[in-house]
Amino acid sequence: MNCTEFKTDEEYVIALRSGGRNRDRATDCLYRRDRRQVVIGLQRFVGYNSGQHDEVKDLAQDAFIVMVEKICDGGYNDGSLLHFWIGIAKGYLRNKVKRDARMNLVDDPLQFDGMDIESPESLMISLQQREILDKMLDAIGERCKRVLMMWARDYSMREITLELDFSSEAMARKTKFKCKHKLVAKMKDVHFEF
Repeated sequence: MNCTEFKTDEEYVIALRSGGRNRDRATDCLYRRDRRQVVIGLQRFVGYNSGQHDEVKDLAQDAFIVMVEKICDGGYNDGSLLHFWIGIAKGYLRNKVKRDARMNLVDDPLQFDGMDIESPESLMISLQQREILDKMLDAIGERCKRVLMMWARDYSMREITLELDFSSEAMARKTKFKCKHKLVAKMKDVHFEF
């Protein structure tokens, strides 16, 4: 992937906030550009704060996702994106260390005070819902599925038009509208079993 189109942090921010293909490209390029430095910075920080080195890469990825969401939601104004990413990751690490220090182990499960942990039943239900949604998307056709998936990922109608070879943005919008209604109609017939 050619990332030379992004020369400054401001260009990354503009592309991330624009959505669609620009966001995808900027996300990939920014991650490739700064990931190594973030991991190194976090490993140094972990050395002084009793964290686990094997968790640093996961922490960097989680912090990256949060950073992109904050940028897209307007929670970032200026400064270095590298430092913004590292700051979010350090905050996550501090919270994790505090949380781990407060953890109480309970011998009797009946004494457990009920933190928010998903039960096996709720995990099965959400898995079942995802499977049903996948089946419903397949049932409305590949073109409709692609239109709705691109729309859900904030692609503009212009990008959808170009990517899927629609004759105009109006035609892409009309197709999205029809596909969305097809999906809703299919979903009305779905019954979840518990």
